Amino acid sequence: MWPDSSMLRLSLCVLFLPLCWSLPLAGWVESPGYPRGYEPHASLTWSRCAPPGHTLALTLVHLDLEDGYECENDVLKVYADGGLISSLCGRMSLQELRSSVNPSLLSSSGGCLNMSFSADYSNTERHTGFRGFYTIQDYDECDDPNIECSHFCYNYIGGYMCTCPPGYLLNADNHTCTVSCTEDLSGSLRGQVTPPGTPGPYAEDAHCSYSLAVEEGLQLVLEFTGQFDVETKPSGECADAVRIKTRSKTYGPYCGRVPPDPIDTGSSQVQILFDSDDAGTNMGFAVTYKTKRMTCLGEVTADSSLQPRRQQYVMGDTVTVTCDAGTAVDQTIGPGIKSNRTFESRCQKNGGWKPVYNCEMVECEEPTLPHAVKLVGHLSKHYKSELHFACISKYYKLESDEVFTCEADGLWKSTTGHTKMPRCLPVCGVTEGQSSSGRILGGKRAKLGEIPWQLLIKEPKKGGASLISDQWAVTAAHVVDGIKTKTLVVRGGMIDATAQNAVIMYTEKIIIHPGYEKGTSDDSRTTFDNDIALLKMSRKVELGPNLIPICLPERAAAKLGEMSTVSGYGMREKVEQARFLHYADIAEIENEKCKETPRNKNNNLILFTENMFCAGMEGKDSCGGDSGGPLFVPRVGSGAPDKPYRLKGIVSWGAFCRDKNYKGYYTKVQNYLDWIRETMEKEGDD
Repeated sequence: MWPDSSMLRLSLCVLFLPLCWSLPLAGWVESPGYPRGYEPHASLTWSRCAPPGHTLALTLVHLDLEDGYECENDVLKVYADGGLISSLCGRMSLQELRSSVNPSLLSSSGGCLNMSFSADYSNTERHTGFRGFYTIQDYDECDDPNIECSHFCYNYIGGYMCTCPPGYLLNADNHTCTVSCTEDLSGSLRGQVTPPGTPGPYAEDAHCSYSLAVEEGLQLVLEFTGQFDVETKPSGECADAVRIKTRSKTYGPYCGRVPPDPIDTGSSQVQILFDSDDAGTNMGFAVTYKTKRMTCLGEVTADSSLQPRRQQYVMGDTVTVTCDAGTAVDQTIGPGIKSNRTFESRCQKNGGWKPVYNCEMVECEEPTLPHAVKLVGHLSKHYKSELHFACISKYYKLESDEVFTCEADGLWKSTTGHTKMPRCLPVCGVTEGQSSSGRILGGKRAKLGEIPWQLLIKEPKKGGASLISDQWAVTAAHVVDGIKTKTLVVRGGMIDATAQNAVIMYTEKIIIHPGYEKGTSDDSRTTFDNDIALLKMSRKVELGPNLIPICLPERAAAKLGEMSTVSGYGMREKVEQARFLHYADIAEIENEKCKETPRNKNNNLILFTENMFCAGMEGKDSCGGDSGGPLFVPRVGSGAPDKPYRLKGIVSWGAFCRDKNYKGYYTKVQNYLDWIRETMEKEGDD
């Protein structure tokens, strides 16, 4: 039988007198109408909290609620510290409640319990409800696994405390105990240090620090004497450890049964540190200390070597410090610095070196990549890092596949020692456009991408040009002779002279061959020797399937009679100015026939030179407006990656389409290879 609540409260107040003045220590909670039964739509909410160091427990002694799937009809829900811990319905005996429900109805220390009861609109039979008893209980923190005292734990009503055995001090965290073993031995020239507890097993949870200091010019020498017995773990790691710490170095940790070798600390100030865990019966150690004249150790800074090389140096010795390969001095100026890898340092009376500079890992600068070049993979700039290159598109090819490495001097160098990054050169003379096959009578309209190096100059003179790189083009000198501006508008990537989507280029320089006779009218001119000019664009153009440079010719002469193609936007059938790009297949004519040259308007013969050739076929010829345009081999439709299109000639002069000879004269590009390459290199290929 459960006791009356007033009697229980009185008895508990005897035990928990301080709390009885602030809140009830126990009480009952029950459903509305208990035990007669609750009405439809009945509800109840209840909440209680425990004071700090206490918990709140709820014990259900009766449960009779309408049952349902997942308690969907009537339900009693219990929450602890805001989290649902139980949802109850149906009938349960007192024994069932005691075994399966009540043990979980408990708050945390200082936490709260909440209950909510709700009934639906009807019951098929009357249910009496529920009844429970709550109590505030002291919480035993010493049984809580989350609360740890390193030695002893004492529980009291509303709290707990950790305590220490004799000889130990409670740390500021109020949980751990340590031995008081910090000692300043400064000024002592000789002596011995042992851990607390000596003789016998040393103390647990000890964190000892023994400070030694002598005058500058002297250094401390330590030696482990007698028994050495410091606890190790089964893995071989140190469970307890001895460490020796100077201003520049830490020795250890030391443990086990083999004493460390004597230590010349090279310092006038030393700390002997000892740490032990909370278990073990090991016997400890003894460290004797004495002094001798100060020396400097054989290392000034990491990753370096000294010259001259000795085990120890005395005060006043000077050495040259050389950083290891791949490292360099981290300062560019300073006392004693000889180069970016060496500096001088002097042994001081305190056992240190001065000056001291770090030898830092060499790092190369971020590479400046040429146009159209990209890096493959992640960029790392540290010593021995590598650079791998690729081109930004298939319209370029890498001139060299060498790997560049960050070397010890901070420069990127190739496997052959070059520092100049590889370039991506435009792929020339390989087209993607559809080509026609067979002989073309009188010329045919070109398809887009079929002759992608063809350029058009509209003003001040109409003429053609050929793209020979992503920034340079070549044309006839007479097309640009006498022009008063260096900026021409050049169009490419099209086959329609009126196309709105043409690639527009602007010239930065116009360079006429120095052997060309300038300033003479084309109608009165008696020579077109050296009729060639280079056009440098103000920036590199973006290459694509419709705009690709043509290759320059090889030095070996092409075979006479080999079919070639001439293209341009010039006149067709004498009167029509072509809107679209046309081309015709023609053949080179032997020199004897080429010497039968036409005359100018003054009826003077035009001189034929070795820098020219002529070509044509019946019904096929270049015409007015084609000047400066390309004549290339092999003919359209015959090129291949292993046989690219090459610029054989530049449309130069002749009667062109004015007579039936069908014979045009062309500048022989083969004779100007050196001038073209030297000029491009001199003027710079940005």
